[in-house]
Amino acid sequence: MPDESENSVSAPVCGVAQLGRPRVVAVVVTYNRQDLLPITLAGIAAGQVVPDAVVVVDNASTDSTAEYLKNLSYSLPLDVITLSQNMGGAGGFAVGIDRALARHNPDLVWVMDDDTEPTENTLHESVQAWESYSPDRSRRPALIASRVVWTNGEDHPMNTMRTMFGAGSGRHRRAQAVGGRPIRSASFVSLVMDAQVIRQNGGLPIADFFIWNDDFEFSTRLAHHRDAIAVPASVARHHTKTFGTTNAKPGPRFYNDVRNKLWVFTRARTLSPLEKLLYGGSVARLWASTVLRTDEKSIYLGYFLGGIKDALHAPRLNRDVLRGVYDLEFPGHYGTQENHDSFGAPHSQAEFSVLMSVYARESADHVEAAIASNAQHQTLRPAELVLVQDGPLPSEVREVIDRWVERSRAGECASIVTVKLPQNVGLAAALNEGLNACSYGIVARADSDDISEPDRFATLIPALIESDCAVMGSAMYEVDAQNTTVEATRQTVTDASRLADMMPSRNPLYHPTVAFYKDVVQRLGGYEYVPGAEDWWLWSRVIAAGYKIGNVPEPLVRYRVGAGAYTRRGGLNAWKQDWAIQRRLYTGHAISKLGWIKNMSVRTAYRFIPESTRRKAFRALTDIRPSRNVENSLQGKDA
Repeated sequence: MPDESENSVSAPVCGVAQLGRPRVVAVVVTYNRQDLLPITLAGIAAGQVVPDAVVVVDNASTDSTAEYLKNLSYSLPLDVITLSQNMGGAGGFAVGIDRALARHNPDLVWVMDDDTEPTENTLHESVQAWESYSPDRSRRPALIASRVVWTNGEDHPMNTMRTMFGAGSGRHRRAQAVGGRPIRSASFVSLVMDAQVIRQNGGLPIADFFIWNDDFEFSTRLAHHRDAIAVPASVARHHTKTFGTTNAKPGPRFYNDVRNKLWVFTRARTLSPLEKLLYGGSVARLWASTVLRTDEKSIYLGYFLGGIKDALHAPRLNRDVLRGVYDLEFPGHYGTQENHDSFGAPHSQAEFSVLMSVYARESADHVEAAIASNAQHQTLRPAELVLVQDGPLPSEVREVIDRWVERSRAGECASIVTVKLPQNVGLAAALNEGLNACSYGIVARADSDDISEPDRFATLIPALIESDCAVMGSAMYEVDAQNTTVEATRQTVTDASRLADMMPSRNPLYHPTVAFYKDVVQRLGGYEYVPGAEDWWLWSRVIAAGYKIGNVPEPLVRYRVGAGAYTRRGGLNAWKQDWAIQRRLYTGHAISKLGWIKNMSVRTAYRFIPESTRRKAFRALTDIRPSRNVENSLQGKDA
């Protein structure tokens, strides 16, 4: 067997920086704290581990902060943003995280207020816990909260994170293994967050919160589908004027507390009914305590009623809140929307990568045919085929791959780059790793058990480039497992507006047929594990970010439909998968609650009808038509 060469990448699991530790970008928001800001920055710079860049957002300070930052000689790369208007902590962190994502390409984002003092071990312990949690990045925590102490060394009650209710033994065990405990929410006082999870979940805090509870909403959003932990070994100091909780004489900010928490309880989609009940009960007691303790009861009642009144209206979109103050760059539900007339490719024959993942249960014959059809039998060959080996493979599959790597070195087919993962991580994580290895801006997907028609790329790639779409798919043939018979054709919708309208009810793109712009997909966090619907959730985020999708009408891929395919599409397990998919689409704002109900109603009926009826229904719903006399174009070719 051939040795690993420049055509082979032995990758860490799922996307962590290839060399050394992950890339960390710190975000600090400051307002009139010229006395404390130097302490914060000095603490960051003096850490055992330091960030790769520091973004400082000056929230229109009226003291000497701007002059201090202008004249600051700092040991770390510093990116200072001076806002023309005070947008509060929520707006400041929205701007800072946006800048970190758009300009600094982080693996982790570390946020803190300007009265936070990191200690020597703060970042080191958080990063170490994140890396040690799992070799698979997709299973690492969405966020790691530090232990926050006051100036006297006692745990600060304002920033003491509660252990997650009902976390389960698995979460507790995983957290304890790295010296942590599971949590459900966290404050922006020394919080390390996975940048990929941030991208997948809308990117930014809600700026209209202004102050208070923006971190509560944001952290619960990130931690809804991933673990979150507090790590006591990571210690930061919080230099508040007083030692206490948020009910210790909050003043006018009591209005923000009421309004913002009601926004979370009534409009956030990432808290379960039980969580809303538990958090709501705790908050009600805190509000009652605040009013009862104050000597200004009428004033505080006014704050309370004002908060209730304004909570009846939804928070404004970030782009509206920040208009004229800062132009957001991150696209998505909480950012801005992209408007692309063209992606500016110079010609219709641009070089591109093909991305394929292979795992242990693949057939060697199917892998052979898939590689041949994509790397050799194309009228427009790709520049490279990136083949991700998702964990250990059977010897016969490895032999097929090694043989094709040798052919690529001999110039008989497209260059083949192999990415070897030490363990099986699943399709989403494997594809993200493969995307990192793709050398070209356009990436075409290919499954390891399907076959591309010889003119697939000659048709698809120019169509993508000449359109204003970020993703382009095609129709496809359904063939039997042996590729001896074309049984049907899955038709497509080609109109971009109709495709966007279809997205909430069903996936209008066939994943094995698509090609897309790599930077768009990675900008939105790449693929995320959603059982059976990683692609649907990705295309939903693409649409939400303002990009267009499209299809060409020609069938360009042969999709193998094995025995038992329609049997597996029925029953309780398939229904449970539907529930998980619809839940993720709902919490990610891809569908409404009514859409969730409609989708589950249709799918519940479909999963439990007789198999013969299910086959007919599936073909009707997906616009599958019987094929007539379609030539098997690859039959007889040397694979």
